[in-house]
Amino acid sequence: MEQNERPAEEKKRGLLELHESEPPEKQKKKKTVLKEIREWVVSLGTALIIVLLLRTFLFTIIRVDGPSMSDTLLNNDRLFVNVLDMRLNGPDRFDVVILHYPNRREDFVKRVIGVPGDTIEVKEGALLINGVSYDEPYLSPEHIAYFTRSAGDFTVTLGEGEYFVMGDNRDNSNDSRRVGVINRDMFVGKVRRIIWPLSRWGEVAGSEVYDHD
Repeated sequence: MEQNERPAEEKKRGLLELHESEPPEKQKKKKTVLKEIREWVVSLGTALIIVLLLRTFLFTIIRVDGPSMSDTLLNNDRLFVNVLDMRLNGPDRFDVVILHYPNRREDFVKRVIGVPGDTIEVKEGALLINGVSYDEPYLSPEHIAYFTRSAGDFTVTLGEGEYFVMGDNRDNSNDSRRVGVINRDMFVGKVRRIIWPLSRWGEVAGSEVYDHD
């Protein structure tokens, strides 16, 4: 009796296995789909790594948040920022830059006013660097008038690796006048161009437009 039942059970099990196994065409299609998914994942991962490398070592895109650099930069402007130039050459006086503040990780956009060794003076709203008076064409007439009326006189001498930054909107900018000097390693990149909106497309003037060295 047991000998007769075993073949029947084995036959039944074999039929079930045959019924449950997928056809070769379906298995091939499934493997193709999985292969495509893997290829997409690898491609997206590679693209992400490339983007991160570009942002870290070559350039990045930054959106302006706030009015501290008006009228040079306006809220929601998109900026092309040269990271490589900053890494290789560091900030120059009057460059517009992206940077971090001490104990803060978010990005800020300001203008470099003083570089290591400079003595920065503000007297009745006028800017003097190492005793030389500088015109500031990046300040709008309204901001110049307000700054002249409201600015307190101050003098600061920068040590090695120290920089002094201010916003072009002097009456509405959280900058070195409040947070102190900026160290070299806090700079991210140099702002080179407004890329959006298209109506404001253009270069952002930095150190190259000034007569004084």
